[in-house]
Amino acid sequence: MRWVFRLVQYLIQLGFRLWFRLQVHGRENIPKRGKLIFAANHISAIDPFVIGSFVPRSLYFLAKKELFQNPLLAALFRFLQAIPLDRREVSHGMVRRVNQLLAKGEAVLLFPEGTRTRTGQMGEGKSGVGMFAAMNGADIMPVRIEGLSDQPGAFRWGAGVKVFFGPVISVAPFLQNGAASKEMYREIAALVLNRIQAIETAPVL
Repeated sequence: MRWVFRLVQYLIQLGFRLWFRLQVHGRENIPKRGKLIFAANHISAIDPFVIGSFVPRSLYFLAKKELFQNPLLAALFRFLQAIPLDRREVSHGMVRRVNQLLAKGEAVLLFPEGTRTRTGQMGEGKSGVGMFAAMNGADIMPVRIEGLSDQPGAFRWGAGVKVFFGPVISVAPFLQNGAASKEMYREIAALVLNRIQAIETAPVL
């Protein structure tokens, strides 16, 4: 089944490249193995698929639980490695699943803002990305998407979408400063948002 997943991933990537004239920067920064959190700005409903199609390893992401109510959609999202998310409250099952994946050395995509922006501008970061990073000793890869939105007509041909993968952020310095705390989680999240905004353009791959 893994070859099927890779084939689907390649076809999705090819479709995005052709339709959006999509450009990717910094893909060489992505570690091929080891526990890792991808942290990205969130500007459209298709962000996880855009990012995931260019990551050369298994990548799990969160999707609202309502999408799993339809059996066909549920099967598709599980195939694409989505984890059900209750947006009204933190689910212990979701937290446990993310922790299990990171403990196994997998990669998980999170959106530090917690929800999609309606203006295109980054909002205030939530502490979740910092919590998962600190709890699991997982480094963080900042990702920035440009050129998408959920506004009418946003998914037009030739939109000029860009995806930037920045240098990995090591969580080790934070863990050396004492026991994990909510303040540490917020500090990590703030750094991640700053790094997402500050990613420099690299040669197109």
